[in-house]
Amino acid sequence: MVDNELVQRFVRWLTERVGTSEMHLEAHLTPGHGGFSNETHVLALRDASGAQHDLVLRLAPEGGGIFPTYDLDRQADVLDMLAKRSDVPVPLVRWREPDASVLGRPFYVMERVAGRIPPDRPGYLFEGWVKDAAAQEQARVLDAGLEMMARIHRVDVDAAGLTFLDRPRHGAGAIEQEIGYWRAYLDWAGKGERFDVLETIYEWCVAHRPTEPTSRGLVWGDARLGNLIYADDASIRAVMDWEMAVLGPPELDLGWHLFLERIMQQFAKPLPGFGTADDMVAKYEAHLGRSLEHLDWYETWGGFRAACIQLPLTTIQHAKGEPIDLSYRVDNPLITELLRRIA
Repeated sequence: MVDNELVQRFVRWLTERVGTSEMHLEAHLTPGHGGFSNETHVLALRDASGAQHDLVLRLAPEGGGIFPTYDLDRQADVLDMLAKRSDVPVPLVRWREPDASVLGRPFYVMERVAGRIPPDRPGYLFEGWVKDAAAQEQARVLDAGLEMMARIHRVDVDAAGLTFLDRPRHGAGAIEQEIGYWRAYLDWAGKGERFDVLETIYEWCVAHRPTEPTSRGLVWGDARLGNLIYADDASIRAVMDWEMAVLGPPELDLGWHLFLERIMQQFAKPLPGFGTADDMVAKYEAHLGRSLEHLDWYETWGGFRAACIQLPLTTIQHAKGEPIDLSYRVDNPLITELLRRIA
């Protein structure tokens, strides 16, 4: 279904939901970096009374994406629970539609949160408002992001009703569940093909796994500044993209963030306001209120997760006609950095 047809069908569906005689589409944007994790449409509509509706429509990717399954209800449940039972700012879910016949796939609809988002493709180290900002503002952007990560990690998952993020089918403890899930993911992503270099990295991670943490909290899963919406004063208005949320230690999120930051720094100068990786860790620990443990392993594990995701991502990009060779699945900067780390 082409975007225009899909959007027009959505407008008709929304007209019935709102209960107005007509609904006019005034603007439609599909973020250039989206569509692999979730298909996203940013819409501005006006109803018959003149009221403006700024919405975000999210669906599972058409034809499959970078994850084996897409549980849209689970994503919406995380947003609902955080909005109602925590101090983590998230977009408000307005509607859900489980009936795939409406748009070809189930979907949910959020209120659009206005603000500035650090760019993803290319990243904020390369261009955009964060790179162009003065060092003092860059420091505020980073500090707000790290403080928000710590706030996420302090959420009481029992009180917030988020225990459904547990993954008992993959093991009992948080690390056991991580290893079990990503073992299954690698098997799925390989589509019957074995990638020796990823197997080597996986075996190293298993052999050097840390002890199970004594407690588990909310893990954002895709902890990146590019998943935050900032106000003009560098405060955070909303935290986006919760499809990878799980239960575990905060080191999972910070390890992911640090690894991706290091990869970007292979191709662009660090931002003067961000400081070093050690500076980031110190700032985060101050916000969390404790020292981090086994962070080298968690950073390597974050890189392994990213490298696994690169398998279907490269395949999809190649199929879409983007100028990328399938060899990039395992011949890429992620693998190079991981091999350096485990040598």
